[in-house]
Amino acid sequence: MLKKFPMKQEKIYIYGKHAVEEAVRNAPQVIQKVFLSARNDKELIRILEKAKIPIGDLNGNDATGGLDRGAKHQGVIGRLSLDRLVKPYSEFIKTLKPNPNTCLVLLGELQDPQNVGAIIRTAAAFGISGILIPEHNQAPITGAVVKVSAGMAFRVPLVSIGNVNSTLRDLKERGFWSYGMAGESKQSITTEVFESPTVFVLGNEGAGLRTETRKMCDVLLSIPMHKQCESLNVAASAAVALYAWSQRHPNALHVNKA
Repeated sequence: MLKKFPMKQEKIYIYGKHAVEEAVRNAPQVIQKVFLSARNDKELIRILEKAKIPIGDLNGNDATGGLDRGAKHQGVIGRLSLDRLVKPYSEFIKTLKPNPNTCLVLLGELQDPQNVGAIIRTAAAFGISGILIPEHNQAPITGAVVKVSAGMAFRVPLVSIGNVNSTLRDLKERGFWSYGMAGESKQSITTEVFESPTVFVLGNEGAGLRTETRKMCDVLLSIPMHKQCESLNVAASAAVALYAWSQRHPNALHVNKA
C-alpha cells in the first residue's frame, strides 16, 4: 500500500550555505528567516539584508525542530514558506502559454525524496517549465529534496495538483500531449518527435503508472537498453526522457524558466 504524504507542512527547512544562497538569488519571497551559527560570513549577511530577510541565531527548536536528522547544515539554515515555494495548479496554468518548446513533468506518486530532488535538478538542466506534484500519495517537498536538487527547486516552478488524471485531462484540453514512461512499451522514446507541448508522466518507483493514468496518457514510451538490465530507476528514466525531449527542442536550453 502506498504511503500517504501530506503536501502541507507547518515548516520546511533548507540547510547549507549553497542552498540558502540559491533561494535568496532565485526565490527570496519563499524565505521566512535564516538562522546562522556565526555571523562571520559578511557576504552572506549582505545578500540577506539586501533581500530584507530576517536573520536569527542557530539555536533552539525554532531553528532546528524540523531539520532532517544528520543534515549537514554548515551553520546555515533557512526556514521557508511552502505555500510560496509550491504554486497551486490553478495559479500556475493561468500564466503558462504552451508552445512546442513547453515541457512539464508530472510525478505519479513517487515515494523517495531522493528521486524527487534528482528529477527537479534534471528538469532544470533541460529547460522544463514545471514539476507537477500530487497532494496525496506523493513524497512532499522537504529540505532533503531541495538539497538533492542542488538548489534547482528555486529555479523550476513546483506545482501542487489534486487528481492526476483530472490534471492530465485539463492539459490535453490545452494542447498538451501526454507521455507515460513504461518499460514494457513497444514504442521507443528515440523515435518520438515531440511536436506538441509535452507532459511526461513518471510512475511510482515500485508499482509504476496507475492503470487509469496509463489510459489517460496519449503514448506510453520505453527506453531502449541492454537486455542484461531490466530497468532504470525513475530518476534515471526521467533524465533520459528529458534529454531525448531536449534534443528535439534545443531552444528550451536557452530559455530562462525561473
